[in-house]
Order: sequence, then C-alpha cells, then structure tokens
Amino acid sequence: MQKGVNPDMKWNLSGLLVGLFAVNTAYAAVDCAQVRARYQCMASEYYPLHLSFDDGPALQTSDVLNVLKREKISATFFVIGEKIDCEKIQQTQCTQGETNCQALKECHDREQIMQRAAREGHTIGSHGYYHVRHSELDPNTMRQYVKMAMDVSEPFLNTNPPLFRLPYGDGWFNRDKQPQVLNALRDYGFQHLAWEMSSFDWDEKNQAGDKIISNVMEQMCSRRKGGTVLFHDGMDKSMHQGRVFTTQHLAEWIPIMRCVADFKPLSHFEPEIRKR
Repeated sequence: MQKGVNPDMKWNLSGLLVGLFAVNTAYAAVDCAQVRARYQCMASEYYPLHLSFDDGPALQTSDVLNVLKREKISATFFVIGEKIDCEKIQQTQCTQGETNCQALKECHDREQIMQRAAREGHTIGSHGYYHVRHSELDPNTMRQYVKMAMDVSEPFLNTNPPLFRLPYGDGWFNRDKQPQVLNALRDYGFQHLAWEMSSFDWDEKNQAGDKIISNVMEQMCSRRKGGTVLFHDGMDKSMHQGRVFTTQHLAEWIPIMRCVADFKPLSHFEPEIRKR
C-alpha cells in the first residue's frame, strides 16, 4: 500500500467515484423493451423528434440548457417579449435613474440565458410580446403587439425567416375563421411554427408522477410518427420563475423518449428555415 495513505480513505474515495458515476448514468438506465411494451410502441421503429419550449426565458431555462448540452440535443425556444424588454422594465419597475434594481437584474439574466441558448446551437423564436389570445384582440392592437414582439425579440431571433409561435395556438388552430392573425405575422416577416404533439405540462393535473412523459410517449407511439413536441420552460404568468416540474424532470424523460425517438434539429422538419 502507498505510504501515508489511510486505507479507509482510499476505500471511501473509490466509493465516491463509483457513486458519482452512478449519478451521472442513472438517467440512462432505462429498459427500452419495457418502455415499448408499456406504451404499445412498435418493436424496432424510431421516430424523428424535435423538442420545443414555450413561455420563457426563465431562471430554470438554464437547467434545460444543461440537460440538452449533456444529451447533445438541439431544441427551439419561443420567448415572451415582455420578459426580455429590459428597457421597459427599467422604466416601469425601477426607481428613476436606478440601474441595478432586482427586476432589471433578472431581465439581464434572462437575456444572457437566451444568448447562451443561441451560442449552444438552439433556435430562438418569438412567442409574442404578451401571452394573449391574438384572435380576440382588435386588429390594430393585435398588429401592434406583433410589431412589439418583433422589435424587442429581433436581437435574439436567429433564423431566416424569424419564427413565431402563437400562445395557445390561437390564430393557428382557428386560422380559417381568424385569418387576420397569420396575415399580420406574415406582414412582419414571421413564419409560424406549430407543434405535432404536446406534453400538456402546463396543466397542473399532469405535474405529478410520469403523466407528462406518458402524454408524449402515447402520442408518439399511437401516431407512429414523430414531429415537434411542445414543452414549457417558463410560465406565462411569471417573469422569472420557470415551469419547475418540467425543468426538473427533463433529464429523466429524455432517456425514455430515446427508446423510440431519434432527436433531430428543427432543420430536419423545416429545411427552408435557415439559421442566421
């Protein structure tokens, strides 16, 4: 034995290393045969899947980025404009002349989170300036909000054409009866991006156990095809707090999805959309 090394210390160090390895690989220990059987998935089919996140940025968006970086997955983030409008936040929530109030600091933190997302290869789109049902607004106000979304989000938007996802899908699902919404998006240069599957993680009834991942797996396996799936990293009614159940459990869900999903960048589904 090496001189000066306590044998108990040596054993403890080995145990610690084993423990750390177990923590880092715990989420990968998934029995895919069992997963496929549970959700009635085909035995050997894999479906292309793209992750998207709405209602951010939030403090916990950093946790999502950490997971995506480790898993080598690119995603799309749709951001609410008022959350990154730091000039307006300073004017309305800070004492005149104050440059370091808490609301402004948090806004700058959210800006940095979006800058990090872009640096790490993720797509950034607009989720509107306010989280509202655009088809219920009078036409002038609706167009004003779309313009505000473009003005404040433009430094972060990183595709050509820039992307927009309507809150609640309102203006998209009802586009035949409310064509003015998509017309306004087009007039300001946006392309709308919807989703094929939803995790329904916004519903508090689903924020327990494995209901959210089950929603995704059941849709994917019953449809027998992939697409873009909707999650939420932020909360529309909170400027800085994220959708914590989703952000805390995403690392557990990805290995389950991998049993039937082949994660793809947005360009796989939307080849005409180019990164800037």
